[in-house]
Amino acid sequence: MQKALPLLSAGASVIITGSDIDVKGSASFSVYAATKAALRSFARSWAAELVGRQIRVNLVAPGPIGTPGLRGLAPDAGAADALLEGMASGVPMAQLGRPEEIADTVLFLAGDSSSFMTGAELYVDGGQSQI
Repeated sequence: MQKALPLLSAGASVIITGSDIDVKGSASFSVYAATKAALRSFARSWAAELVGRQIRVNLVAPGPIGTPGLRGLAPDAGAADALLEGMASGVPMAQLGRPEEIADTVLFLAGDSSSFMTGAELYVDGGQSQI
């Protein structure tokens, strides 16, 4: 962020990628969750610091997204299928998100439709962190 600041002009939009894990505890993921909570805090602080320069700072917090990287957490294809099915069952919408849904959210935050937003965290997680 320090290196990017001199390059940002009024009206710029900074979008930080966090995770919905920043608001809940999860066994075996304490350090990961803590880093995502720190990003949330950075986003709020940077939003406050940069509002005078008309630079918006927001955070997108994905839940489980069906990506090759998520599948790669399992040792084999069968275990990956079970992992993804288990993760989807924990989402109120009963499915994993798609990468395109995260991309659409980022495009929204980058564009004029979100020009009155700063310091916000948008959860794109099928309701997992909210309900």
